[in-house]
Amino acid sequence: MKVALCHHYSLTFYGGGERFLIDVANQLMRRGHNAVIYALPFGRRPVNLDGLLQDVEYHENFIHNIRDVDVAYFVYAPLVHNLFVGKFPRIGAIHAFVFLDELQHTEIRTMSHANFIRCFGFSRFISNLYFDKFEKNKLRGFDAVHVINNEALKLFHGEKRLYYVPNWIDTSRFRSVEDKGTRFSVLFTGRRAKGFSTFVEIAHLLRNKEIDFIAIGPDLESIGNVKNLGFITDVEELIRLYSKVHLLVYTSKTDVFPLTLLEAAACKIPIVALPTKAIQGLNLPLFYATSVKEFAQVICELQNVWQTRREHYIKLSDGMRAEAIKYDLNDVFPKFLDMLKEVATLSAN
Repeated sequence: MKVALCHHYSLTFYGGGERFLIDVANQLMRRGHNAVIYALPFGRRPVNLDGLLQDVEYHENFIHNIRDVDVAYFVYAPLVHNLFVGKFPRIGAIHAFVFLDELQHTEIRTMSHANFIRCFGFSRFISNLYFDKFEKNKLRGFDAVHVINNEALKLFHGEKRLYYVPNWIDTSRFRSVEDKGTRFSVLFTGRRAKGFSTFVEIAHLLRNKEIDFIAIGPDLESIGNVKNLGFITDVEELIRLYSKVHLLVYTSKTDVFPLTLLEAAACKIPIVALPTKAIQGLNLPLFYATSVKEFAQVICELQNVWQTRREHYIKLSDGMRAEAIKYDLNDVFPKFLDMLKEVATLSAN
């Protein structure tokens, strides 16, 4: 089977969607299928693609004429799929938060148009508006729809072929590889828009505690008692960091399926996050907080558990991995592959 993986961003943007497509392509190739990635040249970053792909053909242009593929998988964006020309069954995958308002934090759901534009930009606002007005119930131009969060199943109706297959992780790779440090440490990972300012506020509130506050991301900086380690693209380095820290603080208000939480959980890190439907849809044993003070309280409680009830902390950590394993690559990817095969048969019928 030959699969076209189509995206409206350059792979060099190297965010969650780009890493997902790279992994899909590699998994398909390992299983004897052929994968070709077609991308638009938006969001380009100075990231070298050498080594990111394993013998996968990659094309980047404003318009693509695609031939001889059995099925095409699109990371959905309104109207953009028309720039990928060809006759083949098409799967539209809903990966972006702007198309799933109901899964987001209350602040996002109730945000005025002006504030939404200020926070997320005009293009995302137009995409959100167009989707809600014209596309949500029809998703014209696609033969099937793929959602990655179980909560999103409730939001789509009609006669479309609808598939729920979550994202996955390789738990044989994402695992605890080093002992925790003696000094309690807290990690933030993501872009600035994923709640970094909230993390800085939490760290400032706990500035007199014996806690290390660490951040990693492509557009962050060291502020106050928050140490920024930069943008980590080396997976093994990331796994070592996950293994050493004691708690992941996840302050994002916009998500569909935050893979970071699965990666961290598989490396045995307890996690505290905002209680959005997207987060709760993962069914992980997380701690939840709704304010800076509540986040700080959870951090202090976990620090106390680490220092005085080490066995209980280890039990919490082991429990995180036990749940993350449910999303293991070897269990989930075959379901994704079955979806591709089923939709590919439409061209033969």
